Amino acid sequence: MGKRSAPRARSSTTGSVSIEAVILVPLFLFAVFITLEGALWVNASATAMAAAQDGARAGTYYRGGGPAEGVETAEEIIWARAVGTNWQVDADISPQGLTITVTGQSLSVIPGLDFPVTKSATMPWETL
Repeated sequence: MGKRSAPRARSSTTGSVSIEAVILVPLFLFAVFITLEGALWVNASATAMAAAQDGARAGTYYRGGGPAEGVETAEEIIWARAVGTNWQVDADISPQGLTITVTGQSLSVIPGLDFPVTKSATMPWETL
């Protein structure tokens, strides 16, 4: 007859893959969600800066509509791109120029985790 193989000894690592998965999968998902949060904040921050700069530029034109036009331009950019919530656009007039400040919160994939965004841009008054 054929040879019979000797019974194998049980390994002490039996089930270690499932224990590793229980520990590593949540850590991996946490890293993915934190990366997404960071990317959403960077996108909202860049959009707020662009809106503030374009608003300040539009509000300081020689024949433009002034600060109201600057605020309107910034709001159009913010709402068109829908990158966050609770956005507010303010204008500050000084002899040196117009400052547009955009504040709000970036979008979030983790409930309850809100990152604030505040960006300002100042442009000098355009004169002839």
